[in-house]
Amino acid sequence: MKDYYLNASELRSAAAYYVRHFPNEAQNSVRIAEHAVDNEFIIPYTGDLSRWIPLGKPVVDWLHNPTNDPEFTWGINRHWHMLDLGKAYLMNGKPEYVTAFMQHFRSWREQNPVPVIPSYEEAVFFQKLGPWRLLETGLRVQSWISAYKYMEDSPLLDGHFRSELLEGLAEHAEYLTRYLGSTEINHAIMHMQGLYMIAVFHHGHPRAPYWRQLAGERLELCLLHQVGPEGIQIELTTHYHDAAIEMFGTPYLLGALSGHPFSAWYGGQLRKMAAFTEALVRPDHQSTGIGDSDWISSGRQRLTLLGAILKDDALVGRGTGNAECLWLLGAEAYERCVQLQAESAPSVSSVAFVQTGYYVMRDPQQYLFFDAAEMGGAHGHADALNLEWMWNGQLLFTDTGRYTYEEGEWRRYFKSTRAHNTITIDGLDQTPYISTQQWGEPVAKASTFRWESNSRYHFIDAAHDGYIRLPGPVMHRRWVLLGVEVPLLLIADWLEADGEHELKQRFHLHPEAVLELSSGAGAAGEAGEAVGGEAEVEAETAFIGTGGDAAGGFAVAARTAATVVYPGSTVKLNMSWMTSGLKDEQFTVNKEQGWVSEVYGSKSEIPVIEGRAAWAGKAGILTLCLPGDAADGSGPLHVSTCVVDAERRRVELSYVYGDAIGTIVIGPDTLGWTERRE
Repeated sequence: MKDYYLNASELRSAAAYYVRHFPNEAQNSVRIAEHAVDNEFIIPYTGDLSRWIPLGKPVVDWLHNPTNDPEFTWGINRHWHMLDLGKAYLMNGKPEYVTAFMQHFRSWREQNPVPVIPSYEEAVFFQKLGPWRLLETGLRVQSWISAYKYMEDSPLLDGHFRSELLEGLAEHAEYLTRYLGSTEINHAIMHMQGLYMIAVFHHGHPRAPYWRQLAGERLELCLLHQVGPEGIQIELTTHYHDAAIEMFGTPYLLGALSGHPFSAWYGGQLRKMAAFTEALVRPDHQSTGIGDSDWISSGRQRLTLLGAILKDDALVGRGTGNAECLWLLGAEAYERCVQLQAESAPSVSSVAFVQTGYYVMRDPQQYLFFDAAEMGGAHGHADALNLEWMWNGQLLFTDTGRYTYEEGEWRRYFKSTRAHNTITIDGLDQTPYISTQQWGEPVAKASTFRWESNSRYHFIDAAHDGYIRLPGPVMHRRWVLLGVEVPLLLIADWLEADGEHELKQRFHLHPEAVLELSSGAGAAGEAGEAVGGEAEVEAETAFIGTGGDAAGGFAVAARTAATVVYPGSTVKLNMSWMTSGLKDEQFTVNKEQGWVSEVYGSKSEIPVIEGRAAWAGKAGILTLCLPGDAADGSGPLHVSTCVVDAERRRVELSYVYGDAIGTIVIGPDTLGWTERRE
């Protein structure tokens, strides 16, 4: 039975494979190791990822923090750099990497003895400052064990050092058993992930069976408390859901390798988690970033890991290659995963997680994610009714990421409603912001009324109550209709309020998008010409009833249109707006500056389409999105009539597309889409 994922021979093979197939990552591991020898570090999840920070000579000061961000102290005390010292040693055998590992381990223990903590509550506080927060305690031991296994054949790692390592691991194990964080937060998974790894590696210790049993039982409790009935981690974020797969998955793998397998129920829960991860993978193989998540991430990497440890070849096939799996599975097993993935195709089916409130509309042409879920806690964003849309391989409307956890204007911005593709009222968030890890009351709640996905269209009808707290309460309801064969996205936003309010509707575009706005007479026709010449909304037919008086609640023709193009792409997007019930029927659309965070600590400017209006009572805004691709040879979509009626909450639209003549009628309880051929 094994005491680690891979034995010495398997680790050497993994290192050789790493050099051949992941050359950039291999070079980066060597670069990190070289700087670590000089006591210089870049700390993940901090605001400065561009420079190496010296932390003392000749000995590292493990409490030195040149920033105002506690994530810096937490990050450096996870000792993730030791993994790269070990990988670099496996690649080139330099003894200085082993020496640095030993010096860092010993100096850390000298500077940070096991603390005497005045109260249990202080010890388990999830934001406890310093190196002995339970989260760092659980993560640090995983770095120690992995680094030691990577360098185990070095003559420098003699019996005396091994005794020191085992002593340090036992201290950490006792600390993790003495202070037990709540199994309802994700930190507890990492506490027990570390404890389980100690128990497997340090299996000769008389307390090891107890450590293993306690860790295994509490991991099952975490899985029970933190994963909902649809397999979604309760914080409702892509990042923490996918991270939880690794946190739960690696002990499951170690249990099987060491002869202490977890229950079948545990494996079944992991399989359910995989379904949600897979659903959020876009056609570009990146994942939609819900809540505190990065803009650049791929859940397919987790599918590879889960498929391998669950022995599910189909799941492996839908994953993708990554170095993390290589170091857990070994070169031979990993190469088999790569071969399975070369023969597999991604799913193009829509998926609804109705109990949670997440909806994925998917067909061969496009992908749309819609959020009608709860907040999800401290890592959630004020993003009810947000959507992300990719069409023909081009990301059109995007989520914006997280950027930082440090309190300040940037933390507030990325969590705010205005940083998402939805509507704000009177400049306020849907849920009051308190601080980086706290939302106020009342928390906005979303409800889904209708959901359909078929061969002709995808449709969602949902609302949230985040603005009923205002002195003049407001309800926001949103319909999203997405054509499958007809290239059309229709977004109807319905507002109902007591008193007068101001709304702002935003769409965040890809960083490379080029946006042009046009307004006034002929605006809609100009938008149509951008598609290919014909698509337009005709003012003469955009009214129903007797006239278009705003007081009557009837539709107003498109006043503004937008064209979005992408350098290097043949995809274009044309947008126009029709409104009903607005004050003076004024809906102003402007280009604003927004931000997207590719990874934690990094941000870039993006263009944002912002529509603004005032209203009282009932109002409706119809956003008509017509994508086109000059490369596919299809003709333009011509919208002949479009009617919006806020009083009756009704949309009527007629179009011509090729030889098809279609009509769409949506009401509060009905949706009809008919089409005939000329």
